[in-house]
Amino acid sequence: MEKLIVKNFGPINEAEIDLTKYVVFIGDTSTGKSVLAKLISIFREFSNVLNNKVDNLEFILSFKNQLENYNIDFNYEDSQIDYLDDNLHIKLLRNEISVVKDDREKMTTDEFEQFIKGNNVLDPTDEMQVAFRSLSMKGQNIYFPAERILTSLVGASISGLWANNVALPNCFKDFAGKFEVARKRIRTIKYPDFDFNYSYSNAQDLIRIGGTEISLVQASSGIQSIVPLLLVLDFELLGGRIEPRLSFLIEEPELNLFPIKQKKLIDYIVKGVNKTKYKVVFTTHSPYILSSLDTLMLAKNTFDEHPDLKEEISKIVSEDKWIDYDDISVYEVRNDGRVYSIKNEEFKSIDTNAIDGVSDIISEEFDKLTELRYAH
Repeated sequence: MEKLIVKNFGPINEAEIDLTKYVVFIGDTSTGKSVLAKLISIFREFSNVLNNKVDNLEFILSFKNQLENYNIDFNYEDSQIDYLDDNLHIKLLRNEISVVKDDREKMTTDEFEQFIKGNNVLDPTDEMQVAFRSLSMKGQNIYFPAERILTSLVGASISGLWANNVALPNCFKDFAGKFEVARKRIRTIKYPDFDFNYSYSNAQDLIRIGGTEISLVQASSGIQSIVPLLLVLDFELLGGRIEPRLSFLIEEPELNLFPIKQKKLIDYIVKGVNKTKYKVVFTTHSPYILSSLDTLMLAKNTFDEHPDLKEEISKIVSEDKWIDYDDISVYEVRNDGRVYSIKNEEFKSIDTNAIDGVSDIISEEFDKLTELRYAH
């Protein structure tokens, strides 16, 4: 079981996260959803690179660099972070790092070297250490920032973000660079689920809606937000990389999208990811994102309970979009700095009401006003 445990880091007082194929964080602004998502990405990278011998100082420097790349500046002198997967337990306690093997006993240097050899890992080299110190640029995880709409707006200037040292977070500039590569390689693609076609020609991003072609910067904010996400996602999926710990970290997939498009986006992502070993972490404020995921899980639950109904279920939700209950973790990050699972074990579903409490408030106000209106 892959797991992340965080104590006293930034807004997070205590969190224990089961890291399944799909992980979803909801919660109010500034509660720490993005912090947890980024820590997952960082430690999954570390887990890959720790197949090579790295000392404490290098790890701490790398961790600090990763935080800076993700625009996180919290002090971690009183923090404890534990990451566990099938092979390793990485513990960051204040400024000390320890690596633990399967039996959870601390490794000596010699034991760690034997562990590396026993797992057929290449001997460490200077080149590997350099890669370790620049994980965010050369790592395997793909971060989709909430600010991705900016990549649509800067257009032809993307290549200058790094060259001119523009004061933007490195994680955003890294995503912009991936978008630059994706649009040049893909060139043209149809997105019937989202009612537009995309093409890249003469250094311009073009959108065709119906019989009309316009520049991406002239398109709606929803299209400007979704195009970079779709292109980078498709480029990665089409590239066929299926490393076991490769992850997509997608911030607020719902940005600027009408509810039906939010559902279609979740369907599109899950359909593409299900057939691979990719993992996905979502942060969201949208009840429609949760409800969409819950429906895909309900389809698999229904099949598990009634396999004879497979054909009927598939007509409603195609099998390539089904999500197994054990393959998704959903957490609410609250203002008290703690994290709570909102999966309902009894019904094998997501408690979507956890994010939609405002509906109860609106309904109560509406009922009271209606009563006043017609009582006099």
